[in-house]
Amino acid sequence: MTKAPNTGPSRFSLIMLIVVFGLPPVAGWIYITHPEWLPTSQKNRGTLITPPRSVNELALQADNSQRFDWNSLSGHWTLVTYNQGTCDKPCEQRLNDIQQIRRAVGGERIRVERLLIQSELASPEKPPASEQQANGLKRAYMDSEQQPLFNKLFTVDGINPATATYLIDPNGMLMMGYPDGSHSKDILKDLELLLKASSNWTKGVNNGHG
Repeated sequence: MTKAPNTGPSRFSLIMLIVVFGLPPVAGWIYITHPEWLPTSQKNRGTLITPPRSVNELALQADNSQRFDWNSLSGHWTLVTYNQGTCDKPCEQRLNDIQQIRRAVGGERIRVERLLIQSELASPEKPPASEQQANGLKRAYMDSEQQPLFNKLFTVDGINPATATYLIDPNGMLMMGYPDGSHSKDILKDLELLLKASSNWTKGVNNGHG
C-alpha cells in the first residue's frame, strides 16, 4: 500500500500565511463594521456608513474633460470633500485640513489620496484650490444630471454634504463621513488605524506625490 504523503508541514505553512496576510484586513473589517467591540478610546470618530456605498456609478468629469476614472483611486484610502461653485474660505479650509491629514500619516501618505468633487466649474479668476493645496489633489466635476445620485450616495444622517469630509476605502466604497466641525485629529486617528489594519490591501502602491 502506498503511504499517503505527509502534508502536515505544508498545511501548517499555508495556515500561517493566511493568518499573517489575512489578519490585517480582517481587523480593519471588524473595526469598520463593529467599532462597538473596540475599547471606548478606539471607537471610530466619524459616522459609519452601513452598508458602504460604491461610488463607481457616479459619472464625473476630470480636469482633462474626460470621464473621471475612479480606478485612479483604487488601492488608496481617499479623503473626499464636495463644493458648489467658487471655493470659498470654508471650502479652502477643508482642502487644507485633508492636505494636513495626509501629511500627518507620514510615510503612509502614499496610500492616501485627496479628491475634490466640484458641482460646477469655478470661475477662472478663482480656481477651486490654491496651487499649494492642489499639489496631488484630484478634482472631478459633476453636472446637474448626476446630482440626484450624488445626493443618494453622500447623504448621511446628521451630515451636510456641502460641508462634510468623507472617506472612501481602497475598493471604492464610501464608508465614513465627518460633519462640519469635525476635528482633523479625529479624522486622522480613524485613518491611521485603518491604514495600519489594512496594510496588506495596498502593498506596493505608490503614487509618488508629496
